[in-house]
Amino acid sequence: MSNEVALELKEVTKKYKKTNVISKMDLQIKNGEFLVLLGPSGCGKSTTLRMIAGLEKPSSGQILIDGQDAEKISSMERNLAMVFQDYALYPNMTVYQNLEYALKVHKVKKEERQQRLAKILETLNLTEYQDRLPGELSGGQKQRVALGRGMAKQSKIFLLDEPLSNIDVQLREKARDEIQTLHEENQQTIVYVTHDQLEAMALGDRIAIINDGKIQMIDTPDNIYNHPANLFVAQFVGTPQINILEVDVQTTQLVYAEYPVLTNSARLAKLSVPSGQLYLGIRPEHVVVKCKQESASELPAQVEAVIDYGRYQQLTLKLEEKQVLKAIITNNNFKIGDIVYASLAEDKILLFDHKGKNNLES
Repeated sequence: MSNEVALELKEVTKKYKKTNVISKMDLQIKNGEFLVLLGPSGCGKSTTLRMIAGLEKPSSGQILIDGQDAEKISSMERNLAMVFQDYALYPNMTVYQNLEYALKVHKVKKEERQQRLAKILETLNLTEYQDRLPGELSGGQKQRVALGRGMAKQSKIFLLDEPLSNIDVQLREKARDEIQTLHEENQQTIVYVTHDQLEAMALGDRIAIINDGKIQMIDTPDNIYNHPANLFVAQFVGTPQINILEVDVQTTQLVYAEYPVLTNSARLAKLSVPSGQLYLGIRPEHVVVKCKQESASELPAQVEAVIDYGRYQQLTLKLEEKQVLKAIITNNNFKIGDIVYASLAEDKILLFDHKGKNNLES
């Protein structure tokens, strides 16, 4: 990945009637970068992708491709391929012809066309369907054809809109691996839209988390997970979801229901937070559960549910005042109804201000 900017959005806004779908979005995507646009349904991620593709025009702002205004260059000059969520296949062409069409238009030699397509058909389990028309395929098969068509073109910029959403789990993992391999081989600039956080974390060099038409945070998967910019990002990424407790700020500690859950006075002093309340975030894997209380900071709880995933167990713990805490453990020593004691790994605690819900340490 180079430091050159392949794509740039400058204060891009998109309105439908009086509703802002995208609000003054600024975004730089480097040459060869794999950027994932992640967010809930209706947040504006697909609209952003369609504007980059030239299928929709921004209401205001500018989109630059290799430093040029995208509105002033032709679709051929943009050198991009897009995989649509709704397939967009040619109904009168076979699977093979759908995959081959763009390569013919771009005058790729026959021998190279055949080599590329044979590999893609095999990867996406489509070899036996290559002579079928789209009308003879299932939804998942159509989506794999659409994905294969985008892969075949090997354009400089590759845009993907929820490309794996209709593909069954086993093939999804294989297709995801192939997208990654292609990216490493071809160094395409990829912009990938999904609402699946696991997919985003597995694929992206960086992830841009969008909500209500605004980028909430853009960073590496590691930073998104461990140092979220705000409460929305913290809660959107992670399965099971992060635990959030309202805690009281005291001079040298943070207290939840009279239990001192954070006692690092030096850390609190750096925050310069006034007395009052904060949101404390702790990932389920950073909650330690014991049978006996060993310190004043451990929270008494009752085991409300146990889900056994084999590799690990997920506990739902009921605290005071109906507050629920999720914990991930690997020892499977607990059953429903047990009284237990939960401690929070202090170095993994995240703190968010009560009003703006921003991370106080990011």
